[in-house]
Amino acid sequence: MYLDDRRKDAFGVPEIQVRFSYSTADWAVIDEMRKAVDKVASTMQALLTPTDDLPAVCLVPPGADYHEAGTCRMGIDSSTSVVDRNCQIHGISGLYVADNSVLPTTGAANPTLTTVALAIRTADHIAGTFAGEANSHR
Repeated sequence: MYLDDRRKDAFGVPEIQVRFSYSTADWAVIDEMRKAVDKVASTMQALLTPTDDLPAVCLVPPGADYHEAGTCRMGIDSSTSVVDRNCQIHGISGLYVADNSVLPTTGAANPTLTTVALAIRTADHIAGTFAGEANSHR
C-alpha cells in the first residue's frame, strides 16, 4: 500500500493505492487448489466446462469478490452491534435494516441468498408484530 501523490481526493489528500501480486508459493498453492477442484468435480462426475469468457476453473482477482458488510452489525449487545436478532436497530422501535450491512463479516461467497433469507425473516417478524398489535386492539 502506498499514497499516490498523482491521485488526490476532494480535500487534496493523496489516495491510498494497493499494489498486489502473487508469489511463486502462492501460484503453487493455487495450482494445487485447481487440481483438487478438478479431482472433486471428476469424482462427482461433474463437467467443468470453460466458456468463451472464463476457463473451467478461474481465479478471481483480489477484491473482485468483495461484498461490503458489517456496518450495521447484528448482535445481542448494543455496545458492539447496531441491530438485534430481528434486524431492528437497538433502542429504536420500528426501525429495521435488511441488507448485507447486518452481517458481521462475509467470506468470498456471494451473500445474496443469506441476505434475502434475513430480509424475509425480518419482514415476517414485522408482519407478526403488526398482526399481534392488531389482535391486541380487538
